[in-house]
Amino acid sequence: VKLMGGKRKFVDKLQMVMDSALYDPANEPDIAYPYLFSRFGGEEWRTQKEVSRLLGKYFTTKPDGIPGNDDTGTMSGWAVFSMMGMYPDCPGEPFYTLTSPVFDEVEIDLPEGRKLTVEADRTLPSDIYIQSMTLGGKPLKKYRISHDELLKGGTLKFNLGPTPKK
Repeated sequence: VKLMGGKRKFVDKLQMVMDSALYDPANEPDIAYPYLFSRFGGEEWRTQKEVSRLLGKYFTTKPDGIPGNDDTGTMSGWAVFSMMGMYPDCPGEPFYTLTSPVFDEVEIDLPEGRKLTVEADRTLPSDIYIQSMTLGGKPLKKYRISHDELLKGGTLKFNLGPTPKK
């Protein structure tokens, strides 16, 4: 961010990469690019928009419905995490960046018989922008969550709408 001249220039350059089709999901070093927007307050909606767009464009039920080589699950892992509404965007850091889930409900089995439930409340399938989130019934204000927080939460609920939250 410093090398690019600050937050605004970084976000603008990253958006240009996405808008100019320079982003290649099959090029694994840049697989987390759409999640970088969420590192900057007020720009999280861009992650939600781009992840939704990329899932629709590159991940389909056609024979070539996954970009590039799946490399033991890298591409499908990106898609499944993204569809659940979270992505471990930085290897070695036990954190997930949150985005709008595709599914209305996902249940993940955890150790000791516990479960993590991810719920999406939306009016229309096109409602992709996070309006509010709760974890274990408590409001979430941040778009990045630790692995430990996630596992202790019980239910991660997203309220989604048609426009970015202002």
